[in-house]
Amino acid sequence: MFIGRLARLTGCTPKAIRLYEQMGLIPEPDRHGRYRVYTAHHLRLVHLIRRAQVAGFKLAEMTPLIAAKNKLNAFPLALANEAIDLKRQQINEKIAEFRALDIHLGELKSEINSLFESGAAATFHREESSACSDR
Repeated sequence: MFIGRLARLTGCTPKAIRLYEQMGLIPEPDRHGRYRVYTAHHLRLVHLIRRAQVAGFKLAEMTPLIAAKNKLNAFPLALANEAIDLKRQQINEKIAEFRALDIHLGELKSEINSLFESGAAATFHREESSACSDR
């Protein structure tokens, strides 16, 4: 298949596919004259790259895998699993941060509501004007 078909099947642009080749993320395809001819293997690799991007991986984070693959002549499964585990750990840390922020926002909302509910607001403003006088 030519680059246009690979692009349509993967949702990538031809420019992105050429970039993947240039970075070594996919092997350079055979050529038929001036045209690159891609295989089902290229299709699977581009799908994996796209899935990794959706999962939060940057292209630069994928290049160590390719370097290790080229050095070992085999896909470095342990390294890939390690990278995925690290990404999951980072996401779980962010989830914990967001949960803490959610709790903080709930507390802030309660504090604001109790402070500015109909009767409490007038009392607050009288106390504020006498306590914060800078005249």
